[in-house]
Amino acid sequence: MLSTVAVEMKGVRRRGSADVVLLRSEDTMTEWTGGHMPECPAIAELKAALLATGTILTADKLGTTRPDGSRHDAGLAMDIMLDSRRIDEKPLADQIIAAVVKLHSRMRWSDILYTDWNATTPVYFHIPGAPPFGGPNGMLKKNPNHNLKLGMDHINHVHIDWWTGSATTLLPSSRATGFKDSLVQELQKPPQWLVDYVNSLP
Repeated sequence: MLSTVAVEMKGVRRRGSADVVLLRSEDTMTEWTGGHMPECPAIAELKAALLATGTILTADKLGTTRPDGSRHDAGLAMDIMLDSRRIDEKPLADQIIAAVVKLHSRMRWSDILYTDWNATTPVYFHIPGAPPFGGPNGMLKKNPNHNLKLGMDHINHVHIDWWTGSATTLLPSSRATGFKDSLVQELQKPPQWLVDYVNSLP
């Protein structure tokens, strides 16, 4: 049985006595109070992998730590600046998301935020990877993000994090490493849209 969660201005308040708390990402942009931290090992390895792919990604497109009281302040989050409105950036963003979902058992990230499009209408989503995140479609699946502001904030970048709900503690998942080579290999494969296109040719 899952517990319920109430989100307050100062953070997350748990109700009940169940085992697992599942939150939507839009409910849990809570503060980090443990002081400004460097990039956690998982973020550092993700950055190294993305910079090694030979794509359009450069260091200035990868935002990690910043002293703002968020999970970025904890060194647990990265913003990959690939705008979903740009036809030269959205396919790479989708390829990165597919790759990190495939490698989740090794990377152990907690949540992803980004945007799809239905013609000219943005479709905001998140992909839960670990509690406290969750959604009606299940873990490692696209789930709706109904928070308009949060969705709009993630039109121009992919957000990925290893935050697990604590305002002061870095948990073992943030120390996940050893996935760099596999991630680089995944991102150097032909993108799925190109594979699908070639397979559709007569």
